[in-house]
Amino acid sequence: MLHVVCMTKKIKAYQNKSSLKEFLSNSCASQFLSDCFQTYNKQKVVMPSDLLNLFSLKIYAKGTQLVRAGECWDSFSMIVSGVFRLYYLDKEGKEHTKGIFLDSEILAPCAPSAIGKPINFYIESFIETQVYTANYKQVRKILESTVWGRSVLIGMLESILEDKVEREYTWLNLNAEERYLRFVSKTPRIAASVPLYMIANYLGMTDVTLSRIRKRLKNSLDKMGGRNG
Repeated sequence: MLHVVCMTKKIKAYQNKSSLKEFLSNSCASQFLSDCFQTYNKQKVVMPSDLLNLFSLKIYAKGTQLVRAGECWDSFSMIVSGVFRLYYLDKEGKEHTKGIFLDSEILAPCAPSAIGKPINFYIESFIETQVYTANYKQVRKILESTVWGRSVLIGMLESILEDKVEREYTWLNLNAEERYLRFVSKTPRIAASVPLYMIANYLGMTDVTLSRIRKRLKNSLDKMGGRNG
């Protein structure tokens, strides 16, 4: 989704390992998982071995649906590289993007309606995506047994709430151009990582509308540059 303090430098270090086997076989994996938890946590992270051992590395090809509408979302995943998109599919078959997740983010159900019940949206890998994944209930059970683990769960809920408040504000108070500018300002990494049509879909506009907005903004900048030259 549009949350989590990003660990760009760290994630690049993980990805620069010579192979996934090397990544999995040394302490880098443990550090990566700890860092992911730390982004949501106000307490010092101490990764218990029983929690670490729950996770395994998986690779999803582009276009793989991790979960479909009508299925239960039972995984707890940490993205090593790639992009996941969450979207609704309306009665006419039109997609509506509800969330975008990048590397170093945790992708797991948090809302009561998504835990242990069939969800009403899809989760799909937009490009080839590598994740550490485990069973959600097993991870949650261990997290709930520790102070820092409970802090992680609270942090995840707080992040989702912040996302919802932000999106509600932009939809109710800003026009299309203002929504785009705010999106780029607040989530520059996502804006630089996904194609424009996905951004347009997430912002509730057509790609044609977004193209016009970008052209208008570019023309305005060019005029300003001409006056200052």
